[in-house]
Amino acid sequence: MNRHGRTIREWKSSKALALAVMPWLILATLATPGVAQSGRSPVSGKRTTVIHVIAHKVDDPNKPKPLLSGGDDKKEEEKIIPRSALELYDGGVSQKIEAFSPDPTPARIVLLMDNSATLQADVKKLASVPAAFAPEIYEGDKVMVIGYDLKPEIITEFTDDPKNLQNTLSLLRKSDTPHLFDALNVSVEDVLRPEVGFSKRVIVIVGDGLDRDSKIKFDEILAKLQTENITVYAIQVKDRTRGALRKDAPKPADALDQLTAGTGGKVISIDGDIKETVKEICDELKNNRYQLTYYPEGINVINKRRLLLSSSDATLSLRYKGWHPPQKF
Repeated sequence: MNRHGRTIREWKSSKALALAVMPWLILATLATPGVAQSGRSPVSGKRTTVIHVIAHKVDDPNKPKPLLSGGDDKKEEEKIIPRSALELYDGGVSQKIEAFSPDPTPARIVLLMDNSATLQADVKKLASVPAAFAPEIYEGDKVMVIGYDLKPEIITEFTDDPKNLQNTLSLLRKSDTPHLFDALNVSVEDVLRPEVGFSKRVIVIVGDGLDRDSKIKFDEILAKLQTENITVYAIQVKDRTRGALRKDAPKPADALDQLTAGTGGKVISIDGDIKETVKEICDELKNNRYQLTYYPEGINVINKRRLLLSSSDATLSLRYKGWHPPQKF
């Protein structure tokens, strides 16, 4: 790919020294009187499971629209969704919802950009996407830009600096073929998994969904994204294959549909207003993201378990990951 980008390995190496001292800091903290005994396991021994949910209020077609809006107070009131209005099924088994609340925490967003030679979008169009994030991210949010062809390379490290997000054009070089699934795998393993302290871990794919000969298979990377509770959005470029069948992977458009629907994200076309598209993603993460907590009962973790979350409120639209993948032991 481009010679100016930084490989993930180089980026990880630069953090190694800082990370190396962390165990000693932890040991020092635990040695402090009163601290070592502060952490206790839950009495019940149950394992908490969290599902990230995007919840939108939509107009009820059976009710007349109000002439006047309630302003900011009304908007804040609408964010409160009682758990009693929700029903959750895990693998077909009804579950008790322990909590359902807005998630106001900051996000870690990886912008994963197809930088391959035959992508049906020019580099100026691609560069407009990270630039559009600059004015839209909220306080505490950070964005990393990664370009990929045969391998992923860092274009911009995690940043909230508008200048870094607005100056990516010179670092984009379209070449070689796309290894999308491998790039997703590196983004999960080396970039977002270490950020596990953040509940909002998001990948935004900018591309058409084509993968050519990645080492990791599609089903494996989708399961890994679901296990890690990482949400995938896609800013979709025109399919260069025109819907041609793939031997070992879904069609490009189908791959994006499955990656987003399977993790609670969504697909948006790159042909629209890029600024509005990015604003929609950032606003959704800030204002419509919720955390649902429950203790799974009557399930078998070695099975793939489809999730079903429904509401008695006809004005509530819900989006969440499609299922829990099987756990391997």
